Amino acid sequence: MRVTVDLQLCQGHSVCMDEAPEVFRVQERAEHYPQVQVLQVFPPPELWDKVREAARYCPNRVISLEMIPSTDPENPA
Repeated sequence: MRVTVDLQLCQGHSVCMDEAPEVFRVQERAEHYPQVQVLQVFPPPELWDKVREAARYCPNRVISLEMIPSTDPENPA
């Protein structure tokens, strides 16, 4: 899974950070909305449910998830 955020539309509501703090952090910015930072662009499978919830509950719907076929034959995600 690849996580991307449309930073032009993000208003830093922090819902993603509440749902998946291992993957998202919201940073304050002077004279602008706070903005999310993606800590793990390719989170491990054990975090996928949390990341899906973060995307689902994002008020501005700025989180995109793309499923990427695994290149590890031992762990075909």
